Amino acid sequence: MPINRIKPFKDNLKKGLVYLISTPIGNIDDISKRAIDTLNSLDIVLAEDTRNSSILFKRIGVNPKKLISCFSYKEEELANKILNEVKLNNLTIGLVSDAGTPGISDPGAILVKKAIELNIPVSAILGPSAFIQGLILSGFNTANFSFYGFLPTKEQERERVLSNLVNKEETLIFYEAPHRLIKTIQSMQKVFKDRRCLICRELSKIYEEYIRGSLDELVNLDPSSLIGEFVIVIEGNNSASNQYDDEKIIQMAKLMLDEGISKSTCCKIIVNLTNLKKNYIYDLINKL
Repeated sequence: MPINRIKPFKDNLKKGLVYLISTPIGNIDDISKRAIDTLNSLDIVLAEDTRNSSILFKRIGVNPKKLISCFSYKEEELANKILNEVKLNNLTIGLVSDAGTPGISDPGAILVKKAIELNIPVSAILGPSAFIQGLILSGFNTANFSFYGFLPTKEQERERVLSNLVNKEETLIFYEAPHRLIKTIQSMQKVFKDRRCLICRELSKIYEEYIRGSLDELVNLDPSSLIGEFVIVIEGNNSASNQYDDEKIIQMAKLMLDEGISKSTCCKIIVNLTNLKKNYIYDLINKL
């Protein structure tokens, strides 16, 4: 595939353009003047939910020429249709989610992928992002971090995903809904034990709150006090167990198995040595 270099504001002003436009996650004053001006100039605005976006647009003085719903389940179908129209008629369109930055646990990724495939310029008008706000206020490592969005709803699958992250040194960031928050914190406590954690509630809104503590402490939070949207930030693994990556663990297991030590005993020895989860170690041993 040849290298593709696009300068959307220099070479492609008359060839159609796709914008991803960030909107406030709470405080309406976080909308930028550039975002407002761009929204008013677009040929088409795609919105995750036109009802929510219409309320926002009315408050910030935006009157889109054409507003189309772009729910996540119809994004691919809509992207194919709209982008062909963009290319054919040199339209400029934009996408907004209900709150925050499109493409982050919201529609956007498919639209961008399709636009790139069709050689349509894509740009972004940046603004609020809940996970970035949680990260920079966590007090944890901000140089290296990973964002995982929403975890699986089923407990077994959720803990399997978390077990694969237990040895990560970087800061871990998640989103969660209020009705699942306590169950998710309980799963995190089982996997990460007493790791330090920040729970961010209702970011940039009137009830904005930061709840800090170890996971051992946070599992005892009163569920009735946990209303709103949440970002969970977990400190990376700074323990001595970081010296044991998967390859080293598998090498240790192979040496013990070759000496006739059973899988279960081998697993127990490595768990005690590394302080990692039993299921995680057992899965690695089974790869042998």
